[in-house]
Amino acid sequence: MISKTIALHADDFFHARPAAKIAAAAKPFVSVIMIVQGTSVADSKDSLSLMRLGHPDGASIDLMADGPDEQAALEAVSNAIQNEFSL
Repeated sequence: MISKTIALHADDFFHARPAAKIAAAAKPFVSVIMIVQGTSVADSKDSLSLMRLGHPDGASIDLMADGPDEQAALEAVSNAIQNEFSL
């Protein structure tokens, strides 16, 4: 299992468009990729799960990947988040 922390801006939140793009980036991978924000955990392959994270208010999120392609999966999801939220 590997992990990475990403700091979000105060105006970033998981609404439909970014959630769908992040999920699309995660789906090709075998590894499980979870996004943790506070006490909430979302499956990065499920856009509805991501939208439940809501508005992190500039908080950090933790990405965790576990599986045979975890490094590539974590990088793909991290890049998708950075592209959607202009980090």
